[in-house]
Amino acid sequence: MTTVSVLLATRNGARHLEAQLQSILKQSVSPHELYVADDGSTDETLRIVSDFAVRAHFPVRIRMNTEPEGQSDNFLGAAMMCEGEVIALADQGDEWHPEKLERCLDALIREDALLCVHSATLIDEGSHYLGYLGQGIERNTVHEALVLPPWGTFLDMTQMFRRELLSFIDFRLRGPDDLVSDAALQHDRWIYFLAHGLGRIVTLSHPLARRRQPRTAPRAAPNSVLWRQSGGQPGSLPDLLERRHAAALHRSNLLAQFALERPRRPIAVQARIAAIYWRSQSDIYTLRKTIHQAASFSERNAALSRLLAMGTYGRRDAGMLGSAELAKDLVGGVLQLAFSRGGRRSLDRGGPRQRPGATPADS
Repeated sequence: MTTVSVLLATRNGARHLEAQLQSILKQSVSPHELYVADDGSTDETLRIVSDFAVRAHFPVRIRMNTEPEGQSDNFLGAAMMCEGEVIALADQGDEWHPEKLERCLDALIREDALLCVHSATLIDEGSHYLGYLGQGIERNTVHEALVLPPWGTFLDMTQMFRRELLSFIDFRLRGPDDLVSDAALQHDRWIYFLAHGLGRIVTLSHPLARRRQPRTAPRAAPNSVLWRQSGGQPGSLPDLLERRHAAALHRSNLLAQFALERPRRPIAVQARIAAIYWRSQSDIYTLRKTIHQAASFSERNAALSRLLAMGTYGRRDAGMLGSAELAKDLVGGVLQLAFSRGGRRSLDRGGPRQRPGATPADS
């Protein structure tokens, strides 16, 4: 039977930790282990975990960082130490559906996928229902490589993935985040990037976890949860375009190098295809930068014409930019007119209907 490691990252999460641990204990399929990666807690977190380890019917391993690493490095570093063939990520304040591990593992194996994700519900500090977090998932679906939005993600606490995924490319090489300045790519976005380019992703519509909203967080629409998780605003549109151009080029190079290092592995073929895909993304954002920054109308218009010829503005649900970005590039870029309605909403919130894996700044 395929073994599953539950990876729980903690830092001063004593208040709601017991509820999360109990939901893991009550799973219909027991994990091979619970691996707890603590990033410098100073409250009762470690005592609660140690007490739980005594009564749990599966091994509980605890790693205590001597210096805080930050959430993403803590998750990714600990994932490399997990023993299970599959890893399910867990946040310290959430609560799981009793069949979360069973349903995700079944889908992952049945569809031969690299990543399985699901929808969730939102709860407050008292575990009262706040809303539904669909993440754009409307039905159980299998997505082939490079079909979902390139800049998307799914929340970490909804992710279950094959451990080998993180062995393909050293996570320390993952590069900067395309949404947040001066920050490394977040762990869930890194996992999504690898699975999106190299294999299948399966999405489950049933909410298999309850995500707790901190007391200080506003009761925002569920689609904005990913935006808050990204750590801030993207800044100006030119800044966002520049970060995406650099990130796409970096990802293309990572995949091309991976394919060169493992030429005889079947996945190398897919890595080369993905490298070409991300090189194309880099070219798209080079042209979009020209549209919004070139001094002459002729340069801006020529760049837009090239993007139109490439089919860049096709349907958003097919991984293209869509009509809202076309309007933004035409009106705000080529014509240099003030443009806020569709363009601003597309930049900040991703439109009223979220696609699977899309982030609110998925431009």
